[in-house]
Amino acid sequence: MSQYQNRGRLGGPDHGYSRGAGDQGPRRSGKAHRRADSSSSHNSYTNLGGGYARNQGAYGRDGGSYGHARPRQGVPQPQRDRRGHASTSMPRRAGVEAYSGRRDDGRGARRGGYGRALQGYSPTARPRGGSAPRRRGAALGLPNASTLIGSAVVIVIAAVALFAWNTRPVDIKLNGSTTSVKVGSTLDDIVSAKRLSPKKGDLVSVGGDVLQQGQGYVYSASVNGQDIDPADFGSYHAADGDDVTIGDGSNKLEDYDVNVVEEQPKLEMGGEAWGNITYISQWPKVGKREVRHGKTSGETADGDVIQETQNCVVTVHQIKPDDQSKKLIALTFDDGPADPYTEKYLSILDQYGCKATFFNLGQNIEEYPELCKKVVESGNELMSHTYQHQQLTKLDASSLQSEFSNAFDSINKVAGVQTTGFRPPYGDFKESSWLNSGGLASVSVLWNLDSEDWRRAGVDSIVSKSTNGAFSGAIILMHDGGGPRDQDVEALPQIIQALQSQGYEFVTVTDLMKSDSSIPQDIANGDAKMPDDCTWPTEIANK
Repeated sequence: MSQYQNRGRLGGPDHGYSRGAGDQGPRRSGKAHRRADSSSSHNSYTNLGGGYARNQGAYGRDGGSYGHARPRQGVPQPQRDRRGHASTSMPRRAGVEAYSGRRDDGRGARRGGYGRALQGYSPTARPRGGSAPRRRGAALGLPNASTLIGSAVVIVIAAVALFAWNTRPVDIKLNGSTTSVKVGSTLDDIVSAKRLSPKKGDLVSVGGDVLQQGQGYVYSASVNGQDIDPADFGSYHAADGDDVTIGDGSNKLEDYDVNVVEEQPKLEMGGEAWGNITYISQWPKVGKREVRHGKTSGETADGDVIQETQNCVVTVHQIKPDDQSKKLIALTFDDGPADPYTEKYLSILDQYGCKATFFNLGQNIEEYPELCKKVVESGNELMSHTYQHQQLTKLDASSLQSEFSNAFDSINKVAGVQTTGFRPPYGDFKESSWLNSGGLASVSVLWNLDSEDWRRAGVDSIVSKSTNGAFSGAIILMHDGGGPRDQDVEALPQIIQALQSQGYEFVTVTDLMKSDSSIPQDIANGDAKMPDDCTWPTEIANK
């Protein structure tokens, strides 16, 4: 084998290369040649992988340039002494470790030292890849020891700070005195930490009798003025500034079975001793409550109210307009429509710019439907005077309700008006009558000034009785049906003139009710109906 085989040829900086074993290609010479130690049978620049590689740099004091095999990244390369011999010593300058190998045959022949390129080289060519090899840790992106230690310290500090925050003391007021407790303490924690000794409650029956002493709740508690249910004691967590009161335990109710029973509403009268209207101020609702049966005691007792019973309340009221600077008064006519009086009244009202309310009988509406329509078309108001003008206090519930429903239906069918307002014949309508009404009517309209035109006492009498004692909120009673009304036709203009001269304004009944804000809006509209979730009572409440 040639002495140059498998050990490479040294050339100048521009032409140096090394051949791998078995490479028989031409050798290119540089400006200078030097051999490695002749005693060594192997070139200190052993070909790595049999391929050509270049690595140029300045070696030795004489400034000669030596070409040698380009190092593979990550494999130690030999260092040379000033004669060009391979050196086994470690380089002094910052670089990589050197390696000195020996043969396996025991003859002790030295192999060339290997090392990575040192700082201080003057390279004329770069290693392949364009950059110096990186360390293994950097290549894998792994954190160094300092980073790991720093992260661990930060985690420990954060954990300590979090623990300190979660266990910090806070000031609360306990039974009137300020004290410190651990933040987030439960009521049980506070009782234990402050060594409180509240007296336990008793176990009691559904009827309130003591069954076992000391078997009730351990303590009672309130936080910031609100009582805490024993079942919620564990949900409280102390916060700074809380006001906590812990006292003796309350009694615990025995286990029991429950039945839910309904309680029917009743009808009750209320309001003023007398007034020109009576209306339903509260609609009736069925109540629901518990009936408890104690499992230990065997007792039966009323329990919680699930839904309050709501009685039907009928209120007597005198209309009082809110605006005292206005004088409002209502003209009303019963028993119509009637020919020819109703139409004459409408003409007079129109002449003086007045509005009135007509309480028509259902049967008369069916007889004179066109007159009924004219009342509404002229801007006046329609309400019911029942169907046949029967005395309602003498009727049973079914008959009374027929009087209402038939009259309301006639008004709606002929005039397209939905109303639940009425005037009872003879003004007779009692508490028992309201009970029998079945909730079909909402407001009963009476009067303050009775013309007594039914007596036919003369025009002057009718005018006098209709105007003397007038006041704002008053209602005047006249008739357009039920007999001859010629005196009324003559008296009506005088009544209007007399009151208008005193500053009165004639309005409908609903407008008069709307002037009084104490009257519910649906009642004042004249068309209030019993809500679907209500049940009409069948008995009168005890007074």
